[in-house]
Amino acid sequence: MDLKPNEISSSKMFEGYNKRYKHYSPVLGCSMTFSVYFPPSPSPSSKFPVLYWLSGLSCTDENFIAKSGAQRAASREGVALIAPDTSPRGLNVEGEADSWDFGVGAGFYLNATQEKWKNWRMYDYVVKELPKVLSENFEQLDTSRASISGHSMGGHGALTIYLKNLDKYKSVSAFAPVSNPINCPWGQKAFSNYLGDNKSDWEEYDATCLILKHNNVLARILIDQVNSQLLFQV
Repeated sequence: MDLKPNEISSSKMFEGYNKRYKHYSPVLGCSMTFSVYFPPSPSPSSKFPVLYWLSGLSCTDENFIAKSGAQRAASREGVALIAPDTSPRGLNVEGEADSWDFGVGAGFYLNATQEKWKNWRMYDYVVKELPKVLSENFEQLDTSRASISGHSMGGHGALTIYLKNLDKYKSVSAFAPVSNPINCPWGQKAFSNYLGDNKSDWEEYDATCLILKHNNVLARILIDQVNSQLLFQV
């Protein structure tokens, strides 16, 4: 079990590089992959701010990197793009792959409290473990200058993670986010299985509920609420 990330692919794009890595995650109890776009470096000592991208239901770390074209802007602005996977994989939990909107590929960026799904701790992975892995292994990344973004389920994750960690992120943006999951079928299915039946526990991962608790806080939030059916799933 190698905690240090190992490079498994690399491709040049807009004078920078898309790189994909694999490492063992003690938080999730399995091997995980994540992708990074490194923009071109003006000098060996340059350190780049980072933008975390959280993808939606059924995605992996590769969807955004392959489909978005965001590397053009990241190259121009000197920002590194960080794309984690959307759930633990390879744990062989009964029922983990029975549906596209729960289990594998559908971690909902929360910390599950139900025993069966105890490894589904994507909140801790994104907020704590992955930034530590990045800062300890990539000296060109400045994880103290971080923003977060995402689409659909990932937009939900970006909003809730930002609102619960205002000191860690400079801004948040969300595209067609699941912004009130406790009141939609996707969220109800996921939250009841991952968190149990206590609705107050659900509210801790609901952006609409959280924003009510932060109504006096100055925050940088951009939400683009379009029909997600018109978007490529990234």
